[in-house]
Amino acid sequence: MYFCLQTDNLPKVSYMSRNITPEHWTHLSRVTDEYILYIINSGTLYLKEGDYEYELHAGDILLLEPGYPHEGYKESSCDYYYIQFSENTFTTFDCSKFDTIESILLANKRLFYNCDPLSYEPYTQSKLFIPKDLCITDSSVLTRIDQYMQEALFAFNGQNEHFKLICSCKLIEILTILSSYFSEKVFHETNSRGTISGQMNKTRELLLLLRSSYGEKLTGDMISNKLNINFDYLNRVFKKQTGFTIFGYLNTIRINKAKELLLTGTMKSYEIAQMVGFNDEYHFSKAFKKSVGQTPTQFLHQTSKQ
Repeated sequence: MYFCLQTDNLPKVSYMSRNITPEHWTHLSRVTDEYILYIINSGTLYLKEGDYEYELHAGDILLLEPGYPHEGYKESSCDYYYIQFSENTFTTFDCSKFDTIESILLANKRLFYNCDPLSYEPYTQSKLFIPKDLCITDSSVLTRIDQYMQEALFAFNGQNEHFKLICSCKLIEILTILSSYFSEKVFHETNSRGTISGQMNKTRELLLLLRSSYGEKLTGDMISNKLNINFDYLNRVFKKQTGFTIFGYLNTIRINKAKELLLTGTMKSYEIAQMVGFNDEYHFSKAFKKSVGQTPTQFLHQTSKQ
């Protein structure tokens, strides 16, 4: 079972807490009209939802659904966080149209690559997937989740101004961490035994290079040498995963950075052209119009009127 965050709704937290149980404790029986997210810190939690029994240990995450009865089915002691939040936070995701969850996540990544970062598209196009249950083995991920939970609980228990909004924001941060971890885990556990995960690693390396060096002159040989991989092979892998050629995506990064610099209103067009990696203002203006449909000047005038 997978869930997709409703990005047009702010998750509304009704309650959150940390529960450190006594010995020989059993979770009470209840039904709620909200989601409940459990994050296990230590010990064991025996929890039954409907007819399905879960045995949860440190690092385990479980998302209970609204309207389903849940209860403990065995005595234990446990230290865990839990968050109750609104039923309109997620939609369930139909996986039947896809061969594997891997193909869903790969399609989601391609949506992200194709989004305009200065628009609202990243909210509506890319999807934040959460599995019903997940085991986290990376201590750095667990540390970040613990930090966000501590910050959320500090706000919740203090009940200062806007504490509910702080709790909602921290919940979203936790969900994004869980979604990213889940995505990476799927690619590393693929049936191809490392082939796709290895390609994903190379794609990440390439993206870091392009995003940090877009203002420089980059050639295929330079990229090949920096990443120690054949450029033509890398270009095929990159296009399969993103829908872009390497230099096509480099151009997109440059144009998007140019938009940001234009909106600051502190630089002239020829200065922006040089900063984002174009040889001269003419080639910059030509590439900008081809990508955006407007010259840099027209783009700036239109956005200043909005």
